[in-house]
Amino acid sequence: MTPITITLLLAAAALAGSTAAWLIVRSKLMRKKTSNIVDLAAARRRKMREASLNPIRTDVPKRKSGSVSGAEIRGFTPKNGDARLQACIRCQKKSDTVGFYVDEYGKLVGVCNECRKSAKNRDLMPL
Repeated sequence: MTPITITLLLAAAALAGSTAAWLIVRSKLMRKKTSNIVDLAAARRRKMREASLNPIRTDVPKRKSGSVSGAEIRGFTPKNGDARLQACIRCQKKSDTVGFYVDEYGKLVGVCNECRKSAKNRDLMPL
């Protein structure tokens, strides 16, 4: 081999090696930037700094006493009362303890304590 060929091969190898090293370093930096891992010490320092810059406001007006409560908005039903009772599918009697089963057609069936025996006899799958 001639010295020019050896020089060109060494230059090509050096170029390929430096390109590979640059790509590896770049990918590590990009991975570090896009990572969802947060340094906890830095996050705590940032949080403390933001808290010291923005003190808690104590002059915020409180909620009006005549405002609508969250229970009225969501349609809250208390645990006791007639609104909580459910009817049995078989005998239509209202009960607060209804067991749920799946019938042969995949339909949800709610039965009271007295009708559970018939549901077990029909081999319904309990939920």
